[in-house]
Amino acid sequence: MKSLILYYSRSGATAKVANALGTALSADIKEIKCPRYQSGWFAYLRAGYDSVKGRLPLIDVPEVVFEDYDLVIIGAPIWTSYPALPLRSFLAQKPELPGRVAVFLTYGGHSPAEKAVKMVEGLLHIPLEVSLELPHDQVVEGRYSDAVDTFVAKLNAGDG
Repeated sequence: MKSLILYYSRSGATAKVANALGTALSADIKEIKCPRYQSGWFAYLRAGYDSVKGRLPLIDVPEVVFEDYDLVIIGAPIWTSYPALPLRSFLAQKPELPGRVAVFLTYGGHSPAEKAVKMVEGLLHIPLEVSLELPHDQVVEGRYSDAVDTFVAKLNAGDG
């Protein structure tokens, strides 16, 4: 099975999870970039404001031939209860993803993950195979390997 991890990370927490998943699955890893929210407090505030308003930013997506993959795992943080805008911008482009798609999301205590997962599923127009939601503090503290292992086991159980 050939897998791709495609993610957006503003602070680096989601990138840590993407790299852990990439290692566990021997997957290719590609990053969505969004210069609008790159760094600093102003970018953080802009991201929150844009998220509430639903303003989709311009993004840089690496060239990927999705047909080359059996599984695509997309990841992002949750902002104001929704998937980060760069991920939403990517999904709004209606990419032709393979039949197996999963998602992982990192979140702070104030953002319920269920709402964000449902939004991703709605934007994809196909059901997610499995989802992983990780609290930001667990990622920063390095306490996420068990959750990643469980997520990978669920993905591997569906590979058959």
